[in-house]
Amino acid sequence: MAFATTDQLRPLAISEALAAGERRAFAFPDTPDPDAWEEWRAAFRGRLRARLGGLPVERGGLSFVAGPPIERPGYSRTYLEYTSAPGVTVPAWLLVPAGLAAPAPAVLALHGHGSGMDEPAGLGPDGAECDEPFGYHQSFALALCRRGMVVLVPELAGFGRRREPGELRGDPAASSCRAAAWWGIMLGRPLLGGRAWDALRGFDLLQSLPAVDSGRIGVMGGSGGGAVALLVAGLEPRLRAAVICSYFCTFTDSILAMEHCSCNYVPGLLQDAEMYDLAALIAPRPLLVEAGAADPIFPLPGVLAAYERLSAAYALLGAPGQLSRDVFPGGHQISGRMAYDFLQRQLGG
Repeated sequence: MAFATTDQLRPLAISEALAAGERRAFAFPDTPDPDAWEEWRAAFRGRLRARLGGLPVERGGLSFVAGPPIERPGYSRTYLEYTSAPGVTVPAWLLVPAGLAAPAPAVLALHGHGSGMDEPAGLGPDGAECDEPFGYHQSFALALCRRGMVVLVPELAGFGRRREPGELRGDPAASSCRAAAWWGIMLGRPLLGGRAWDALRGFDLLQSLPAVDSGRIGVMGGSGGGAVALLVAGLEPRLRAAVICSYFCTFTDSILAMEHCSCNYVPGLLQDAEMYDLAALIAPRPLLVEAGAADPIFPLPGVLAAYERLSAAYALLGAPGQLSRDVFPGGHQISGRMAYDFLQRQLGG
């Protein structure tokens, strides 16, 4: 009896996966009926929480400890740690504009691969402050704070201070994604689900702060942080606006078309939804998709195809003007040329 080789099996495996994607169980409703949309949202959010490792609906109280504020020209930066789950401590930077006379709008800023929470807050690998934007994160959290918004930058699992002990002594831009992702898969708790939960708890923390107007909180993330921002904005309807950078595409044109980090994968998700279905959970709230025209790992044709499908969801809900995009001349990075003003405008900053 002859057995098929790995190369012979691969096309069949891919075609079956794509077919499963085409049968998406939670494709967004092809109707403007608000009741159908509410029913879909409730069911899909329940399935998504299950796929991500069983994220609870109720989140409860939150404890955190904070160090002394570090005063900088125009803002302060505070190191804090909050407990997202028993035994799970999340470090974060809190950036607060100087001279606030009233509670301000806020943004949950989610980093991607790299050195963790420092780079978005304007800190280099050695902890030195950088006045000019740098790296693919372009100091985006600091840029938002300088526009009058309180910004929380949580450190996502596997990066920076949350790497495995053996990797803390190496390259600060290295991650523990591979080990954490595969342990998570084996335990039924995908790493992306843990990161989403930590970010949801970061939203809860922002809501509790006196400096923050709890009704004016948005989210922005790039690359892997864009993945988390997409999930968090879809699961948390109280987030008022979202920006997804260097991530929004189709799964089939991005993480299923080329080599990506292990942390991107959630078992069974494509049976439920393509990426534009996930983004439709945000509709009709304001959403900006930012993409580099030359991004090699989230290719522009896939971005535009996904955006076209998502546009149909916003049109069905009578809110085509709430969805926008910025395709900038660049690669896999955050631009911010429209995003910062977009959040400032949508959050009333």
